[in-house]
Amino acid sequence: MRQSIISRTAPLRGSSVLDAPLAFAAVLVVALGISLLVGYKDYRIGLIIAAGLVGGMITFICLFNTRLGFVITTIVGFFMFYIKRMSDDAIPMGVAVDVLTAVTFIGAYYRRTIHKQRIWQYMKNPVSYMYIMYLGFLLIELFNPSMYSVAGWIFTVRKFINFVMIYFVGLFTFNSVKDVKDYMKLWLFLSVLAGAYGCFQQWFGLLGFEEHWVVSDPVRYRLYFQGGDIRKFSFLSDPTAYGILMACSIVFAIVLAMNTQKAKQRNWLIVGIIIMALGMAFSGTRTAYFMIPAGLAIYILMTITNRRTLLFMAGFLMFIVVLMFGPFSGNNTVNRIRTSFHLKDDESMNVRDENRHNIQPYIWRHPIGGGVATSGVLGIQYNPGHPLAGFPPDSGYLRTALETGWIGLIITMSLFFVTLLVGVKGYYRAQTKDVRALYVAIVTGLYAYIVAHYAQVAIGQIPGAFFFYSSMAIIVKMKDFETPSHKHSDQAKTITT
Repeated sequence: MRQSIISRTAPLRGSSVLDAPLAFAAVLVVALGISLLVGYKDYRIGLIIAAGLVGGMITFICLFNTRLGFVITTIVGFFMFYIKRMSDDAIPMGVAVDVLTAVTFIGAYYRRTIHKQRIWQYMKNPVSYMYIMYLGFLLIELFNPSMYSVAGWIFTVRKFINFVMIYFVGLFTFNSVKDVKDYMKLWLFLSVLAGAYGCFQQWFGLLGFEEHWVVSDPVRYRLYFQGGDIRKFSFLSDPTAYGILMACSIVFAIVLAMNTQKAKQRNWLIVGIIIMALGMAFSGTRTAYFMIPAGLAIYILMTITNRRTLLFMAGFLMFIVVLMFGPFSGNNTVNRIRTSFHLKDDESMNVRDENRHNIQPYIWRHPIGGGVATSGVLGIQYNPGHPLAGFPPDSGYLRTALETGWIGLIITMSLFFVTLLVGVKGYYRAQTKDVRALYVAIVTGLYAYIVAHYAQVAIGQIPGAFFFYSSMAIIVKMKDFETPSHKHSDQAKTITT
């Protein structure tokens, strides 16, 4: 008779400890204690304990497996706000994502140090040079005489370093075209999932804990309740972040669908685009509606000689005409999209333009700005009494100009310009269709985000930051994927990431 699987399986090392009565009793007491706490005190204690156990395991994985750690951190970033709402903000998911990012970076750094790889080799590119320049400028900001608090500077630098770590983890992780494709497939899957959940919220209503979260804050409720309906936010922090993420992913997916040769892959992308477009529409985010034509415009300019591009441009223009002038006046979602393009009638846009005009003298008088974390809500928190505290930085560029001055704005714009320039040059120099398709798709996605940053603080929001900063890393690394030395060697695979 064959031995059973259980009898043939070697016992785990250390498992004999549980055979002792004292150890068994200790486990039983701990389990009963946790059950009593959850049952008689607060159910959230159970969530916190479970999150701690799972978090410890995930942290261990991130430390010793860079690629898997990066994937896990991205997934956690997508669902962090959903978990926060479900736990009534009891679980500090923002800190969890920051820790996972840092642990993944530390693990990747030391694995390369052990294998005697020089980290400096990852910095020999224009984008990394711009990051080093911006970091140096932030160090100068520490001595800004207009800034009242060092705590605000520490908070800003910590967030900036977190984004830079995402960028460098991307440089460590993406060692082949397959690595890039796998990550972007994950990104599109998560984006489509977020789009589908936004549709669920629209068609079936918010879940109980989501509705409680919206109505618990009167200011939030006024912002979300527009045109007789609640703007949808899916798994993300708010409708604006949701709409912007959907728009960027839509542009990215459209470009991939235009450049793929596989009909099955194109059909799946089209299905995903439709789902994400519905989610974007239900978010009611006007900025997102501008991102799609902006991103597609740069794609058309880069591929204007392509016959397929010309056909797509004609079809897209026809779709816009039908959407803007078709017989859909009774639909609130369509009406909101239409009014987004009536800029003169948009009171919100007029107020923002007036604020920008009124604050310009301050920007000119302060070349290095009023100091980081001095405007908006952060200004009230870290620099109370500052002239900029409470001033609404509705635009990411306006916030940069206010806090770091026109010098900081020039450095920021230069960083974005250099990134796009590297991507465009890489596209025209690419030799294979796969690499060219990835280049143009990523450039259009990044450009859409850069345009959105004019109307919202779009860049730096989780989970969109994972796409933005990892895409920067991909643009830098992809030029090496077609070199003969890369094709005929397995150096990129010698280190398990």
